[in-house]
Amino acid sequence: MPVDYGLYPDNWREIADRIKREVDYVCQHCGMQCRRPGEPFDTHRRTMSVAHYPDPDPMNVEPGNLTPLCSGCHLRLDAPLHARRAKYGKLCDGPHQHDLFPSGKRDRAHRRRQASA
Repeated sequence: MPVDYGLYPDNWREIADRIKREVDYVCQHCGMQCRRPGEPFDTHRRTMSVAHYPDPDPMNVEPGNLTPLCSGCHLRLDAPLHARRAKYGKLCDGPHQHDLFPSGKRDRAHRRRQASA
């Protein structure tokens, strides 16, 4: 799904680049090393993006609401949001009442990171 940069602050690209550099392009959920600027493209899986979580509002750029994720983790994070939009035509009200990364998936990712370390 293409990004509508009109919904984001004018300096969104600078904010996102800073967040990615702070974590050295490592996904904060699964620990995968993503491509840095200038590295050759090999797969979309190693493309880093910055997710708005827990508040999905693109204008909320508070540091606690921005999480750098690989594209796979970002898609999994957004799936329930897109499902709610498709079903109800709008976002749900209030904070999310569920964990977008169920504990089983989080535990498996944690074990994978520990095994590779």
